[in-house]
Amino acid sequence: MWHFLPITALLFSLSDRTFAEVVQSISDCDHYLINHTPPHVPGILENGRILNQNRYKIICQTYRNRRRFVTLYDVQNKIPVFSAFRFVDQVDRKRPKTYWKIEPQMKNYTYQASNKDYKANNTFDRGHIFPSSYASSKEDKESTFTLTNIVPQAESFNKGSWNKMEMCTKCVMEKYCINSSGGTEGFVVTGAQPSLNSMLNRVNVPSALWSAFCCYSAVRGAWIASGHWGNNVQDESKHKYLETMTLENLQHILGMSNSEFVMFPGTKCPLTTTVTEFYPELKNCPCPPTVSGSITSPPSHFAFIFPLFVYSYLHWVSC
Repeated sequence: MWHFLPITALLFSLSDRTFAEVVQSISDCDHYLINHTPPHVPGILENGRILNQNRYKIICQTYRNRRRFVTLYDVQNKIPVFSAFRFVDQVDRKRPKTYWKIEPQMKNYTYQASNKDYKANNTFDRGHIFPSSYASSKEDKESTFTLTNIVPQAESFNKGSWNKMEMCTKCVMEKYCINSSGGTEGFVVTGAQPSLNSMLNRVNVPSALWSAFCCYSAVRGAWIASGHWGNNVQDESKHKYLETMTLENLQHILGMSNSEFVMFPGTKCPLTTTVTEFYPELKNCPCPPTVSGSITSPPSHFAFIFPLFVYSYLHWVSC
C-alpha cells in the first residue's frame, strides 16, 4: 500500500537539446512496452492509470527532440519507481563521456534529485535504472544520464553482482531476442523498492533493485523471460551472483497481500520458466554458474510486505 496525491502536465528543460516531458497518461509514451501496456504496480499504477498523480509522474525521457524511454518517477522519494525501454540492436557500445542532467526549471529541486544530493559520498554510486550499456546509439546512451533515471546504489553491488546480471541478461537478449523480422527486440522493466527511512541527503536509498525482461525469440520459436532482484547493500564477495528467477516469483515478491504486481500484463511472457538453460551457451558472459553456489535468494513474501505496510501506515498517519 502506498499514499499518493493529482498531476499537472509539466515541461522540464534539461538543456537546449534535452527535456523530460511529464505527461498525463502512460499511453502518451507507451511504445517502449509490450503491446503498449504498462506494468500493474499495486496501489500506484493500475490499468494504465496512476491512482493519485501528484506524487508519481510519468516522464517521457526525451533527448535531442526524440523520446528514448519512459520512467515512472516518485517525486517524494526522488527516485524512479521503474524505467521501461525497448532493447534493440546496438550501433555504439562505448560508454559516453557526458554529464548528469537536471531539470533546471524545477525551482529548488523540489521534485527531483540534484547532483548535490550525490556529492560527498563514498558509499553509493549513481546507479542507472535504464542502464547506459543497454542503449543503442550514442545519443540513446547519453539520454540515460539523467537524475530521474538513477538511484543511490551500493558501490560494490552496482559494480559487482548487479553489473554481472545486466551483462548476462544483455548477452541473452542479443542472442535469443530475435523477432520474426530478424531484428533484435526485447522489452525491459527495471525498478527500485524504496526503503523505510534510509536517505542520501534528500534522496531515498532503495532497499532493493529489481529487473525483468521478456521477448519473442524466433531462435527458440517461443516467448522467453526472466527476472532478478537484489538487496541494495555492498556485495560480500566479488564472486556473488544474483538469482535468476521466474516472473511469477519476482511478481510475488513485489506484490501486495491483496494485489499482484504484473510485469507484462496481457502478454505471452512465460511466468514459470527462466533463461538459465541458455547460460552454458553464452561464452565470455558473466552469467551465474548452473550449479548451486553463491547465488543470493530474495526474502520471503511476508518479509517484503511487512515493511511496505509499516511504511504506508506511517506515511498515512503523518499526512
